[in-house]
Amino acid sequence: MSNLGVTQRPSSISSSTPPVETPHEPKLKSLNNIKLAFPLGLPATPEAAAARIIKNLSHLGLFYTLVLWVGLSISLVPERRFSLLLLMATTIIANQYLIMLRLMPNSICINKAVDKMLVLLPVAIVTIVGLILTNAAIHLVATLGIGIPVILVHAVLWRDCGFVNEESSASAPSELAPLVDTV
Repeated sequence: MSNLGVTQRPSSISSSTPPVETPHEPKLKSLNNIKLAFPLGLPATPEAAAARIIKNLSHLGLFYTLVLWVGLSISLVPERRFSLLLLMATTIIANQYLIMLRLMPNSICINKAVDKMLVLLPVAIVTIVGLILTNAAIHLVATLGIGIPVILVHAVLWRDCGFVNEESSASAPSELAPLVDTV
């Protein structure tokens, strides 16, 4: 404790040897070359907004449908058990058809003669009519009334900023890129 309150002064004698870096010290990367990518942004023109909506609906349509389906299922749980069973049954039928499409890609009967929309559109119509007939129309209208504006706002604001990194990884096309990008 003899050095308590004592400050050391730098030496006035200059050393002739420069400081030597030791090879075992890790070098720190500069944080100045990192930029954060933000996936939301307003389009410049109304035409760009329409193009972005069309592109996002085609790329993210399955996810948008899933959001609407989950919202409708949650709204049907407390009161409309039969309507929920009808929704689940038509969903199972549609999923079975889509699984058959994946399992038999070369089948002329399933892929060529019958278009996907020719099967999925009647399933959607049967689901909507069934929900109306089971007095669940208010749940359907409320789900679509809340879900579609939210989906459209997301489709307008979501911009593809290169989050799908296709050219950098030839082994895994359409692999998601990290949100932090180095310049």
